[in-house]
Order: sequence, then C-alpha cells, then structure tokens
Amino acid sequence: MRTSQSRVSIRAKAAVTALLLGAGGVAAVGAAAQAQPPAPSRSADLSPELQRLLAQVGRHISLRELEADGTLAGLSRATRAADPSSADLSAEEADRPRSGTVATPGKTFDMAWFERNLRAALTGKAVGYAYSIGKGGQLDRQAGVGSARVAPDNPVTAQSATKAMTIASVSKPVTTAAVLRLLEQKKISVDSAIGPWLPSAWKRGVDVDKITFRQLMTHTSGLLQNYQTATGTTGGKSTGSWDNIRIAIGQDLGSQGPKYANMNFSIFRIMVPKIAYGVDLSPLYDAPPANVTPAQIDYLTGIVFLGYLKPVLALAKASVSCANSDATPTKLYAYPTGGKAGWGPQDYTTGCGGYGYNMSANGITSFLSHIRYTETVISAAARKLMVDENVGMYSYDGAYGTYHGHNGSWTQSGNRGMRSCAMSFHIHVDASLLVNSKGDYPSPCTILRDAFDKAWH
Repeated sequence: MRTSQSRVSIRAKAAVTALLLGAGGVAAVGAAAQAQPPAPSRSADLSPELQRLLAQVGRHISLRELEADGTLAGLSRATRAADPSSADLSAEEADRPRSGTVATPGKTFDMAWFERNLRAALTGKAVGYAYSIGKGGQLDRQAGVGSARVAPDNPVTAQSATKAMTIASVSKPVTTAAVLRLLEQKKISVDSAIGPWLPSAWKRGVDVDKITFRQLMTHTSGLLQNYQTATGTTGGKSTGSWDNIRIAIGQDLGSQGPKYANMNFSIFRIMVPKIAYGVDLSPLYDAPPANVTPAQIDYLTGIVFLGYLKPVLALAKASVSCANSDATPTKLYAYPTGGKAGWGPQDYTTGCGGYGYNMSANGITSFLSHIRYTETVISAAARKLMVDENVGMYSYDGAYGTYHGHNGSWTQSGNRGMRSCAMSFHIHVDASLLVNSKGDYPSPCTILRDAFDKAWH
C-alpha cells in the first residue's frame, strides 16, 4: 500500500511540475516575490499533494502576505463561494448617466461643504458608513460614522475609514487597473483576443476565442447571455464562479450588446495567473491529485491571482483581500436592523474579481488618486482607457462636468446589505463611500455627486 501511495504521489508531483515549472516569466511588479515557502502553520493542515501545489505556486508569488491576511488559511477548508443572485450587485447600473461635458465653474469649491453634504445625506438612514476624501492626491479628510457591528454581533464596533469591508462592484476598477498594467507589461493590446489566455482544459464555443479584453471590461463580451442560453434561465446569475464562467465560455457566441455581468471581471481571476506566470491549473480541476478537491484547485488559482494583485495595490498604498481576516469584521445590515444579526463576511477567493474585494475607504481613495494623478500603478495610456473610454469605470454627469468612478451594491436575505461608490472629480478631488447597510438613502454615487455639486459658493 505504501508503494502504491508513493507512486500516486510521484505522478501527482510530476504532473504539477510539468504544469507549473514551464511557466513564463514573472511580471515586473512581482519580481521581488521570489520563491517563498508556505508558512508551516498553514501548510501543516494541507495534504502532501496540496502542499506541493502550494510550493510550486510559491515559485511565482510571495506567500507571506497571503499568509498574513488569512488567505492561505482558506485553502484547507476551500469550498465554492455561493454566487450572488442577479439582482445583488447590478441593480443600480440602469440609472447611471454615461456622458457629460466638463465645464469650468465660476464659483469656489468648499471641501467642508462637500463633507457636510455627504454626511447630511446619510444622517439617520444607515447603521454605519465610512468615507475618505482626497485633494490633489493627498488625504484631506476621513471619518467613520455609526457602527461596523451592532448587537447581537458583539462586540459592538465603530465604523472607520481604515477598516476594510466588502466593496462589491467597486472591485471592478481595481481589477481593471491591475489587468491593464499586466497587459502593458506583456505587450498585449486591450483589443486583442482572450483566446490564448483561457484555461487550456475549457471547451470554447464558436467565436468565444475572439472576445477582447476591452469587451470584458466594458460588459460587451456576451458571456452572461451565453450562460443564460446554456442553462435556460432568463435572469442568469451575476456570477464569479469557475463552473458558471466555464459554461458561458463553452457556448457559441451570440449577442454582444452591453449586458452587465460580474463574470466579465471574475474571469480575470482565472486568466491572470496564465498571463502573468504561465500558470494554468485547469487540467487539475477536473482530475485533481489524490487528497485535493476541485474547490481547492479553484482556490489555489485565486491565490495566484491575489499574489499578482496585492503588490499592484501596494504601489497605490492600498491593501486588498478576498477574505477578511479582521478579528471584528464589518457586518452588513438592514436599516433599521430590527435587532437581527448582520451578514458576512464570506471568503470570496474563489469568486473575486468582479466583486468580493475587501478594502477600506482610505485604501480606495488612495487607489483612485494613484491611477488618476501618477503613473505608479498604470500608464497615462491606461488611464485614458479607464477615464475617457469607460474601460472598467463609468462617467457620471454633474453640474460642473463629468465625474468618473464606479458604484456597488450587495443585497442579502432580510434586506441586509451594503452600497458603495468610488468617484473622481475634475478638480483633483477623489472620494469613496462605503455604507454597511441597506436603507432609504440615495445610491452612494448619487450622494457623492450631489454633495460635490452643492459644495460651490
């Protein structure tokens, strides 16, 4: 029996070595992340086969940060995260204005008024919220108002602009910036086809290989329609899961009209490892080594993705994770709470990209400032794509011109949930707003836009 197990182990190791050691060069941002052994405290919980897979991944990314923020802890218990329903993350997109003309205001902008207007819009309407405002690339003001946790989710905890929570679809511009950086490093056009970077083990429908990176990041790929066709659903799912994206990829491509779908961005969690490092775990998903589950292969893919993403965000002085390791993490509530416990957080390492990131308000504003006013994270050409061509971001009409950003909304059972917005204004003012409850208040992007427009005198 021992000999048989040994042969299985050798075969598994050989397969992994052939799969991963032939990987391409490490992207520039990850050059400092040389081979790092997995932390013993976590790897000891894994099967020998999974430990070997993790060690091979560690040749391309640093595992230390992923250990520190609790991501590696999820590998041993990896399960597929539940997909949000179609209404959870996209309901506010239909009312979003898409164009406008920049004007020169004949008045003076007052930052104190901007902050006052923001707070007034949420007074008595939310369990808690956090905001962060930057001016000229520097943090100008920040605050947490109300609670991140209320009873019965003891300990009761105050909100804070430094406290990470799920940011829903505000994840999309974050993914976009990281992907645009990677494409430039690899000299891949945003208008080139994704075919070479899809998982090798996936069946491709007719013309799916021709979908471009731009189409993914502008929700014009047709992937959600493909999923709906294959499953016979009418609404489909706002999905980020491996299995559901693979279903869509396997269908012949039909309509490519604009259709908001999280899978357009969540697919980067699966493609980025291959683009950045040549790592493609898809053959192991359907035929995993002994003592390894498909969910763990999927989770490991998410680890490689985060291994690329986290150093990119660090350039913007922002941290990001898909698993919240805070000892007292922010909960999502209905408002009023009715004395009911809040929801979350859940580990979305196997679904993040289009949603699922955990960031703080300060982190989001720092990210915005870096992509708008520096070339530390992305180039001027990539910024033009995001700002002028709505790649991964949106345009919002305002009284003083066109503002740019992205909103987010997440609803769970009992009307518990959150809403979010990241927005940049033409006078080098950037702001983020995270509200950890649903309630009778305008969308955060409307709040930020109106607060800004009413702050001139």
